Amino acid sequence: MKKIQKPITCALNIMAGGIVIVPMLVMSAISTIAPEILNLGGFTSALFSADNTQFIISVLLFIAGTQLDIQEMGPAIKRGGLLSLTRILIGFVVEILVLTFFGLKGIFGISTLSLVIALLSCNPGVYMAVCQEHGDRFDIPGFGIMNLVPVPTIPVIMFGFAAGVGVDYISLVTTIIPFFLGMLCGNNDQSFTEMVSDATPVFLLFMGVSCGVTMNWKILLSQLGGGIFLACIYFAISLPVLILVDRMILKRPGYAAVSMTSISPVSIIMPAAVAAAVPEYAPYTITASAQIALAVALTNLATPFICQWALKKWGDAK
Repeated sequence: MKKIQKPITCALNIMAGGIVIVPMLVMSAISTIAPEILNLGGFTSALFSADNTQFIISVLLFIAGTQLDIQEMGPAIKRGGLLSLTRILIGFVVEILVLTFFGLKGIFGISTLSLVIALLSCNPGVYMAVCQEHGDRFDIPGFGIMNLVPVPTIPVIMFGFAAGVGVDYISLVTTIIPFFLGMLCGNNDQSFTEMVSDATPVFLLFMGVSCGVTMNWKILLSQLGGGIFLACIYFAISLPVLILVDRMILKRPGYAAVSMTSISPVSIIMPAAVAAAVPEYAPYTITASAQIALAVALTNLATPFICQWALKKWGDAK
């Protein structure tokens, strides 16, 4: 009997994190070539709306929480927390250095706003996709902690701190509530944990869809040089530091660190959020958003291949 081909699953499994990256690339192509398809209205537009992003992340946070056994919370927090803290420290140190020596304009056409927002960011969807396939039971709950990194609150706090502006911390608390609700439900009903875990791939796929519809390659290419340079700086700083922490301190293979080296699409809106809190950054918001948008596309495309290299070199947790 002839074997039935499975083109969709083959495409989604073509690279580490492919379940997020492949639909993101497909939707970014549609958004560039025929955006009117996404605006037909009704359920069609709802299915392909970027407005779904926060809901999808919230559900993934809830599911990640159900996977964490309270008795095993320590190792999960240690892994996800240390990598997330390292990511935040990278952004903080670079912000201080660049502001001290180069000011708001930054370096080589990359403003301090663009650089710091990028370095503070990671795409938890890629992390989740990689760890779902190659990680262990402690990696998945780390998704909840990872989601504290790409929220707009972190860069707003950092830039506000540097400018002496007060910040509302409520959004940090609201980010982790779905995770703790999931943890509460999962620890009270193991059958429920098993049931909702099967939904993870579906939500990861639509995470890629909602990210992709925000990317128009015509706009991205308008900042081609700056976007490429920003992506190169991002990798040059983030990869060695995170891999060092993951392998030397956590004594892990390194796939989790590499999966944290793609910029979250949420970062595209962060320059405007920062400028609203710290007005002196307002002149840099348009350029910063375009550069970050291109860096988002480049890093999310490159990271799965770097993950494949890391998995071949150091292995996974399976």
